[in-house]
Amino acid sequence: MARLHALLSADEQARAARFLSPVHRDRYAVAHGRLREILAERLEVAPEDLQFGQAEHGKPHLAGSHARSGLQFNLSHSGDRGLVGWAEHLHLGVDIELWRPLGDEAALVRRFFSPAENAAYVALPEPERTQGFFECWTRKEAYIKAVGRGLGLPLDSFDVSFGPGRKAALLRPSAEVQGDRGWSLAAPSLGQGVSAAVILEADACHVLPEVLE
Repeated sequence: MARLHALLSADEQARAARFLSPVHRDRYAVAHGRLREILAERLEVAPEDLQFGQAEHGKPHLAGSHARSGLQFNLSHSGDRGLVGWAEHLHLGVDIELWRPLGDEAALVRRFFSPAENAAYVALPEPERTQGFFECWTRKEAYIKAVGRGLGLPLDSFDVSFGPGRKAALLRPSAEVQGDRGWSLAAPSLGQGVSAAVILEADACHVLPEVLE
């Protein structure tokens, strides 16, 4: 833990210190420290030498002397699980979520999911709806992170697949995203009670899951 914390920049250490819970501070340090190690290995540099910046809608990117490397990355963590994605010269987004009670889950579906996704959710047997919700949510989050719009992109402006036996796919890209990009969506299996998604600007997406510890 101390090793990973020492890799963080002064700004990252300050952010970690803002968490009131030691558990949350440690999880932040692990996730961001491991991100540095993973990227540094591919760039053949020291992890602590990496600099990061943020695009207009908050998407992180490499800055400083490594800004022109073409290495794209994305990080997501939920509870004690994490997912890091990286690619060369290709946009990508990742998301991971532990299943948890959300109060009125159906109300969130009605508010944020597209009409097609609402229909798919209602069609699921009730015991499968929570899994369906988190499958859909992570796939939508991965997409908005990949296109760099964050929550500024309406979540009902595009469709993703979810549900038992359905292959993970972006069924309808958002018309609000400029450019004619092709996206591949993957949903790595990380066990019961957790959903994850990776979307890549490419014809195929290969995922190597790794739990951040």
